[in-house]
Amino acid sequence: MRRRFPAFAVLVLPALLSFDAAIAGAQEVGVLAVRSSSANVEFPDAGGFGAFARWDVGSWLVGLSYLRYSDDTAKEGIVCEVYSPRIGCRTEGVSTSARMGGLRATVQRTLELGDYVEVGAGGGVSFNSLAVTSLGESGFRADLHLPNTGQIGYLGAASVALSPVPSAPVRLVASFSRHWVKFKGCVDPTDPTSGYAPFCGWDHFTEVQAGVSIRLPKQ
Repeated sequence: MRRRFPAFAVLVLPALLSFDAAIAGAQEVGVLAVRSSSANVEFPDAGGFGAFARWDVGSWLVGLSYLRYSDDTAKEGIVCEVYSPRIGCRTEGVSTSARMGGLRATVQRTLELGDYVEVGAGGGVSFNSLAVTSLGESGFRADLHLPNTGQIGYLGAASVALSPVPSAPVRLVASFSRHWVKFKGCVDPTDPTSGYAPFCGWDHFTEVQAGVSIRLPKQ
């Protein structure tokens, strides 16, 4: 699956810098590439991108970010020609494309290690949207139950920022996080027509992020 991080960075980073007033005096903006893994069968090894703004509050770092990642899977599944009533159902190969994007608010405690390195640790909350396309080999829609509301989550993270040239505003940033999301796609397990429901209850995602940021002058 093709990753679009380079094009995203070229297009979005200048826009973030152009709208300094719109991000209410943020001291740092940047873009990220993200890799994620989980036990969810539709998100085993996802990849994507993100953008963020951060504010220094003493030795704390307050952040607001948007991350989006996707994954493609292939497996056997149930496909029906008509779902209500269920007509022409059968098992066949199913291709699924799952995408999840979300806004995150985080707070981290930071520590500077000399002029070149800053480390941090903290956590936050997220609000996520989910979109899934799942089709059988015949072209009919697969039997998959999808939540129709936003998904709430929380996360813990550790980060590091490197300043190759301390006098320059550019930094290399990376982080490791555990992200727990409560999916609201549960169905009645006693109902034989309820369908396949992989997005039910809590799932956790292990995420690695890396990117570049620019420190902005304080207002």
